[in-house]
Amino acid sequence: MPRIRTVKPEFWEDELLGVMPRDARLLFIATFNMADDEGLLRWTPAYIKAQAFMYDDDLTIADVSKIMQCLTDNGLVFPYIGGAARQQMAVVVNFRKHQRINRPQKSKLPPPSLGAWQAREMYARRDGWTCQLCGSEIPRRLVVNDDHNLAIDHVRPVAAGGTDHPSNVRAAHQVCERSRRGTPEGDEFIPPAGLSGLEDSLNESVNRSLNDSVNESHSESTFSAPTDAHRDISSLNHSLTEGKGREGNREGKGTPPTPRQSSGSPTVVQTGERAIEDRMTDAFLERYRSGNAYSQRQIRKVIADALGNGTDPGELWQALERLGSLSKPVSAGTLQFAFSELRQAQQASNVIALPNGQQLSGTDAKVAGWMALAEQLRQEGDSA
Repeated sequence: MPRIRTVKPEFWEDELLGVMPRDARLLFIATFNMADDEGLLRWTPAYIKAQAFMYDDDLTIADVSKIMQCLTDNGLVFPYIGGAARQQMAVVVNFRKHQRINRPQKSKLPPPSLGAWQAREMYARRDGWTCQLCGSEIPRRLVVNDDHNLAIDHVRPVAAGGTDHPSNVRAAHQVCERSRRGTPEGDEFIPPAGLSGLEDSLNESVNRSLNDSVNESHSESTFSAPTDAHRDISSLNHSLTEGKGREGNREGKGTPPTPRQSSGSPTVVQTGERAIEDRMTDAFLERYRSGNAYSQRQIRKVIADALGNGTDPGELWQALERLGSLSKPVSAGTLQFAFSELRQAQQASNVIALPNGQQLSGTDAKVAGWMALAEQLRQEGDSA
């Protein structure tokens, strides 16, 4: 149900919004009305078309989808899949900064899962990468001291009936979040001793960002231009991770090149916000940590070493999936074992038995396979 909302005068002066298409600016205002008191709303082109552009016959569903993409690319809206019904939802990132809710009502829509690193980083950007407990900066990339890395704190603890909705979660250091869990409700929060050395962690994060930027620039100069399919994949990941989520003082980032995709499961794409080894580590642990004693630091080191040796990200991800499905430890040795199994299976699948007992492999086998398939289709067509 649409709700009465307000638009601040600063809206019309915002430089980021000013360079966006007028239809995108109109849709952003419309999201205020369509969102509930948590800033959540349904996010499908058909629904948005019916709610915000019902009288605009010149706009098709595809046009509305492009306008929605403009908002997600600029970090104003964060899309996600939520609930048991797997609905397409979205969060107006800075909704509580835009709106003052007098008597907020509980949301009936499912919030984004905090198990997804995209959602955790979205809240960190919303909070300016600042710990909402101690007030210090949070490293934007994973650092060696886990105490200083990003965690999500609940304003009202889940054990006391708190939820994962945007108004009840905030960015914090891991050590601050753990310390606050042990603080009796109502007591003043005292920054823990584990924050010592935070300055070194922040410097480490900055240095890694600079190094990755240099490597990224080198990759752009040596790789060929991405295909249209790669651009689409990179655009989707960019919309989830690259926006700053603030109305003012933002710097847009171009879409970095997408690593090659293997024929199996999709690899984790480097988007520029975090290093690809961090994304692979998070994706692996999110899928296989349950029931296994995996070490985040160990897994990340193995992934970083493999990528540093020139391993294709797609092949590396397939090997990690192999180890995770077997609940095997992730090390340099077990990774080589997984690579060996994958390559043997791939070689076996590319070998076609010939009538005279001879065999072909590699490119010849693929050509022979396609010729055999073409002959089979021709025979089926003749019999029909």
